[in-house]
Amino acid sequence: MENKIIHKFILVGVIAGITALLDFLGVVAFPIGIFGVSAFYIGAAFFAGFAIWYGWKSLIAIYLGLLIGALISGTFTVFAFILAWGNVIAVIPLLVLFNSKRLKLKPELKKPRDYLAYILSATVLQSVISAFWVLGGLYLFGILPGEALKIAIYGWIIGDMMVSLVIGIPLLKLVTPIVKKTSFYQN
Repeated sequence: MENKIIHKFILVGVIAGITALLDFLGVVAFPIGIFGVSAFYIGAAFFAGFAIWYGWKSLIAIYLGLLIGALISGTFTVFAFILAWGNVIAVIPLLVLFNSKRLKLKPELKKPRDYLAYILSATVLQSVISAFWVLGGLYLFGILPGEALKIAIYGWIIGDMMVSLVIGIPLLKLVTPIVKKTSFYQN
């Protein structure tokens, strides 16, 4: 019992660290020219994988990692506590679909229905939900001007969709079999 708790803390710490690094890289390496917005946010693909592989506990880790990433990238504000939820909430449809015993989806994306579920949840829903939550929040808080909102939303969604397809699909296909062999994988 004690070992399982330690494993969960280690897992949350590792995912939070990876998320912080990916958040930093996304914002600093691929800026879209709007405060804290990335044109190619690599983390989106990994958030999907973390949610599928590790379940609900990964959401806490992703949230903590986003806060740390915002801090080290210089985009941290008091609003980061609210805005970080945009990326967390965005992976919930994916988590629900791939955890459904009834749907029997395979994270290794073996059948067309696995791909369809991934594309609908991780590519479309994750991109749209996170873009509107975070950018809408930045707009409402007065950080993002109205003139930039439309281009920022398009840039965010298109960038996240590219990441989801180009990085996310190979990541799931190649890494899922390895993760499944560990005690950390959620059954």
